[in-house]
Amino acid sequence: MAGYKHLSTYVRDKALANEKSGSRQTDLDSWADQQRMLGLLENVSQAQAQNRTLLTIAVYLLRQGLQQGKVNQLRAELSHLVDTDQLISTLLPELASDIERLSGEDNA
Repeated sequence: MAGYKHLSTYVRDKALANEKSGSRQTDLDSWADQQRMLGLLENVSQAQAQNRTLLTIAVYLLRQGLQQGKVNQLRAELSHLVDTDQLISTLLPELASDIERLSGEDNA
């Protein structure tokens, strides 16, 4: 009670101090939840980027009027590729600059 003129002020400050220590745990839990959500959003963002690239390739191929034989050949080539960058460089190197340009517009 040193420094306090009234008991009520001391009790109030002591009660608030307990709430603050509890709020520290709440803040820590909130931060952990926020970090978990950011990780999940990053995974979603990566999946969306991959899907956007695949859809861009699909639209490009449709506009080119691709025949079924060529589609089957491309499907066979796609079966072993995992990375979006591999897809672009292997199948459509001439389209890579257009995709990069479009992706840059989305990020701007």
